[in-house]
Amino acid sequence: MLTADLVRATKRGDQLHVSPLTGKNKQRAEELATAYLELALAQCGGTQQELESAWADVEVAPREIKLAAGLRKLIEDACEFDSESAVEPPVLRGQLFLAAAEVRAELERGQRFDRAAVLAKVGAELGLSPEQVERCLYSDLRSEQRLLRVPELSAAELLRRYELAQLQAVLLRAVKVTAQVWCSSPDALRELFRKLKFRRLLFQLQPGEGGSHRIEIDGPFSLFESVTKYGLQLALLLPALLQADRLEMTADLRWGKARTPLRFNLSQRGGGQQEGQRARLPDEVEALLDAFDGGRDGWSAAPAERVIHLPGIGLCVPDLRFSHRGGEVIWLEVLGYWSRDAVWRRVELVQQGLPEKLLFAASQRLRVSEQVLDEHPSGALYVYKGSLSAKAVLERLERLRSRAVNVGAKSRLPENQASS
Repeated sequence: MLTADLVRATKRGDQLHVSPLTGKNKQRAEELATAYLELALAQCGGTQQELESAWADVEVAPREIKLAAGLRKLIEDACEFDSESAVEPPVLRGQLFLAAAEVRAELERGQRFDRAAVLAKVGAELGLSPEQVERCLYSDLRSEQRLLRVPELSAAELLRRYELAQLQAVLLRAVKVTAQVWCSSPDALRELFRKLKFRRLLFQLQPGEGGSHRIEIDGPFSLFESVTKYGLQLALLLPALLQADRLEMTADLRWGKARTPLRFNLSQRGGGQQEGQRARLPDEVEALLDAFDGGRDGWSAAPAERVIHLPGIGLCVPDLRFSHRGGEVIWLEVLGYWSRDAVWRRVELVQQGLPEKLLFAASQRLRVSEQVLDEHPSGALYVYKGSLSAKAVLERLERLRSRAVNVGAKSRLPENQASS
């Protein structure tokens, strides 16, 4: 993925515009992409430093520096590097330096230090030749890692990745992202929500006009910590948003070293290329689902397919649906550990009067108390430490099952959304 400093963008007023590859620029980009890919293939088996030296020999005009650096980074990210060492380099260095110090201490006046002899002595102890010792000594350094595999990638595919990576890099500097999406089928909409949930992003969801949905996502620059990790998750969501039949997106940014407030707009119709693999649940949710495989004390669990709509309040996208053999249904949403504000949004949702029973799970790192929803008829909060506990979830499901739901509240599914 590209970093924000590699984005070819211009500022016009308070707007940020990303420069697309068109005309002669695209032709030149394809020439650079072809050259860099061919050089990478030729350098397979060599060191990373040798690859970078070969790339540096390609003539690049000053206006092409960002483009060239971006293409090289995407190729490098897709390559496989590793250190080839029979011995851990730090262990080898320690043993070699200790041996060298001992030899130096025994030198007489005028006697010269024999480096080759020390390499041979340490190599013999480790079953390595002096040449192998020399190669392994600093093989853990980035520049000395060996290029083991170059991806089967065409220049055209590399340019497609580059265009997407530029847009993703912009989102790394976002404070807030607002996306209006249109999906032609309930299945496509549910798949988008699955991918949104998988990234564990902080979002609010509202039904829009014409069957659209408005998604407001907190950006990484709205957080006090975990900015880089969260920003990566937001950037990785972009391909899923681009698969919508229509997308209107606005991102409020803090751009450049000065973190200048700017706005970036993206509009697309027709959707992007479809991804073959369906989104899976986050790892901790998958583990909890496995713990309930085959049933547990009368409860069974399945991935949630429903979006719960409370008119005037918003939409809730649960992760799991728990069903009791007595007919009770309770939904679970895992909030993770990004922001306390996300918890308070859900608390407000429950306090407005949910017609469904929901259990929310939040990390202990958010410093919230389960008592904020203590004895509420339609909602409960489970604060977990480390990982989700099936036993703890089961206890809270039983507590919620014994409570009478607020029958005064009404909900419905969003337009074009069928309950499974």
